[in-house]
Amino acid sequence: MCALAAALGCAVDDGETCEIATQDISAVALVVDSGWDVRATIDFEAGDRRGANSPLRLCSTDRLTINGQDPVMTEKADRIEYALSLPADGARSFDFRLERETEAEVIEMSIELPAVFEVVAPMDGEIFETSAEHLVQWEPALDGGMMRLRLGEPIGGGECLVAMQEGHTYETEAGVLVPDTGQWTIPAGVLTSQSTTDCTLTYTLSRVALAPYPEVLQRSGRVEARTERYVDVTVLP
Repeated sequence: MCALAAALGCAVDDGETCEIATQDISAVALVVDSGWDVRATIDFEAGDRRGANSPLRLCSTDRLTINGQDPVMTEKADRIEYALSLPADGARSFDFRLERETEAEVIEMSIELPAVFEVVAPMDGEIFETSAEHLVQWEPALDGGMMRLRLGEPIGGGECLVAMQEGHTYETEAGVLVPDTGQWTIPAGVLTSQSTTDCTLTYTLSRVALAPYPEVLQRSGRVEARTERYVDVTVLP
């Protein structure tokens, strides 16, 4: 891990942003309110993200700030991430600013986190029976909004939950979008488990917002903010 002053040159086999024209750089800026903290991250790639993975490290002539602060750089398996962590009761609006000295450009992205909510049901540690229907409740609701609902194993080989019925694919990364009315019922029998031992499933409820993406950048990036809450339940064999 490297602290970013302007941008430190850590030894990785990746390119640097100063080698790439602005229109060939894509960026993914993401802000997540987890309830424990708020984490703002951004990473850069050369070219279209739907192709080969080509992470970029900022060079010394490209200065990045998030809400006016220098982020921390972390080398991950598939990207080079620049991040800023703040308390959960801190800022709700975020500004990403990249100043490119050699290109004489300033690129800005701004987004606001969706409204805060809390999960009312189920309770953390509750027993999850696949033969019964499951009521998920949160408050407050958001009139006209949508909630993304996911249910999956934090650790495991995929045996704890099988959810392949159309309209109820909660274990996929995209989850299921449901009306943000404050409650959703998962019908009995649409979820099954193949585990022979007790296992843990995590509900992830997410309000998601997207913001305008800079036209000067390669178009395969995005600017996204999520307010998320998590509840663990136990499945018995």
